Amino acid sequence: MEIKGTTVVGGSGKGRVRIIDCSCPEYKIRKIDDPDKELGRLVRKLLYYCENTRKTIKHIEENIGHREARILNCHIQMVHDLALQSELIRNMCNGMCAEQAVDKICESYISRFIETDVEFVRQIAVDVIDVKTNVLKLIMGIDEPDVEHFEEDTIVVSEELTPSVISRLDLVHTKAIVVEYGNANSHCAQIHRATEIPGMIKAKGLLKNIKDGDYATFDGNTGTLIIE
Repeated sequence: MEIKGTTVVGGSGKGRVRIIDCSCPEYKIRKIDDPDKELGRLVRKLLYYCENTRKTIKHIEENIGHREARILNCHIQMVHDLALQSELIRNMCNGMCAEQAVDKICESYISRFIETDVEFVRQIAVDVIDVKTNVLKLIMGIDEPDVEHFEEDTIVVSEELTPSVISRLDLVHTKAIVVEYGNANSHCAQIHRATEIPGMIKAKGLLKNIKDGDYATFDGNTGTLIIE
């Protein structure tokens, strides 16, 4: 089977398919009896998020590029934004659980960015989604996908990768990156190009026709993924 898309980085690669889920986790709204305790819990998770992100930034600087590292620096700046922090505190003092407060404030930013006519600003919405997803996973105790070390040559497949995930990919064993949606002007695509790993976006019908463990070959000249 062949799946067509738009090439982001030329070249070719082959390997076992690894499907990466970057979707935001669902959560249940919880009743909060002690807002101060819940706020303290969130603060600890945000500090841990910033610590992990700094480690990723160091990895990007050493292996990909300083320009790309600045993208994730912006993620830390979002968490430190005083207006965002004030809104989080207000919502949680009104009885919101940490998950709901993070979701609400991030969605308000995402909506504003998406509605603008400026393409660069619209793309920032993906970065906010990335931050929201990672922080929610930390709050809920959900592990990030292990993409730093693959045991064999791998074709990374996803509905839509995030900057934080693509930054952590095993640069030795990742032989191609294929995404069902994506945007050629996004921060994710910028990091993808800097890795020089062959790959494409806008691979329509990708996840309906592929599964973990399939063997596949990517041809960047024709923008084609061949599933064997």
